[in-house]
Amino acid sequence: MTPDSRIIAVAFCTFLHGLIGTDGEGAALTPVFTWADVRSAAQAARLRDRLDAQEVLQRTGCPLHAIYFPSKILWIQENWPGIYREVAWWCSIGEYCIRRFTGSRSCSLSMASAFGLFSRRTSGWDQALLEELGLEESRFSPLGDTDSPFRGLRSPYAERWPRLRDAAWFPAFGDGACSNVGCGCASSERAALMIGTTGALRAVRPAGDSPVPPGLWSYRLDRSRELVGGVLGDGGNLFEWMRATLNIGLTAEEVDQALLAAPPAGHGLTFLPFLAGERSTGWDPLARGAINGLSFETKALDILQAGVEGVAYRFAAIMRALRTAAPAVREVVCTGGALLGSAAWGQILADVLELPLSCADEPEASSRGAAVLALEALGCVPSAGPGIARIFQPRARAAEAHRAASREQERLRESILGGSVSTGGQEPSVT
Repeated sequence: MTPDSRIIAVAFCTFLHGLIGTDGEGAALTPVFTWADVRSAAQAARLRDRLDAQEVLQRTGCPLHAIYFPSKILWIQENWPGIYREVAWWCSIGEYCIRRFTGSRSCSLSMASAFGLFSRRTSGWDQALLEELGLEESRFSPLGDTDSPFRGLRSPYAERWPRLRDAAWFPAFGDGACSNVGCGCASSERAALMIGTTGALRAVRPAGDSPVPPGLWSYRLDRSRELVGGVLGDGGNLFEWMRATLNIGLTAEEVDQALLAAPPAGHGLTFLPFLAGERSTGWDPLARGAINGLSFETKALDILQAGVEGVAYRFAAIMRALRTAAPAVREVVCTGGALLGSAAWGQILADVLELPLSCADEPEASSRGAAVLALEALGCVPSAGPGIARIFQPRARAAEAHRAASREQERLRESILGGSVSTGGQEPSVT
């Protein structure tokens, strides 16, 4: 960028499910409650008892689970009543930043639809759920989208960033939606698979009132498109935990080569990757990880391989549900630092999903997606998508071994966790 270039717009994306309560001036009264904070599991369970959870899923696109705003707000109400009474505005980190920078409140549809308080039918705040929770719509931001950017920065930001002072500032977009756009998965034929700290598998379809498959969620991309998919709490965080805890003594490259050389599912272990609780597809925040089949012959690398394959099997469970909502998916495009840095994980996923897995040549797919959404709104559609760095083709024999191991994982999950809460049933017992 040259010193005389003009910046016409600013777009950015932020993480989903991060709740902040502020006073009337926008000063934070609470910390950021992230997706990993599941202290509100009991409140989510009570909501499932009180409400028709399946109907709420179809109406809002979100299950009644501890990562979403309804249960978190109830937890604050019950545990921090003084702070709850002082909160004038409930928002996400992106909204908080926009208000600090511009003085205006606005929430994009892609962010709002991941709160658990958005109506897929009206594209507004869900009035029935707000009434059930005793919340006023005025305590949330007006909803905007790519057609409603702001102009003008408030002090001291106008002086600090003079070249951004007259630019159009778009409401913060959701990072998941932006990742799909950024890696070229904004149509129904390609699904985006991301493994960073956590993991997600998402496809795009026209926005509307199409059913949300049990175990999955649906968030907006913009006014005309929505995402449907699932998310895992264990991804790159699990891999790094295993490398550190198991003390394997190999470099990352050596680990990758060892996993590529190992027979698929040849270790005799079954791994439930729920160290951060279960999200898709069972949505049990109290679930915890488990390993079955350990013996004196088990090596540290066997456990690491079982963990990586275990995550892949959870993606397979998401894909089975996703095909009912996005049957046209024929290819999976992967992004995320944990996945792009591991050829072994890419090959395992291709074998387990039994689909070609293309690695997008884009290290920051979410940031690129935010830029693309802004450019589309400004009438400057990019002429080309990101390149493909590598393609993994599924191997028939490996796929057969993984199908059997995946079934064994599901049997272990059911024996430990019992029934699923994906459709809003009772909280399963955990043993």
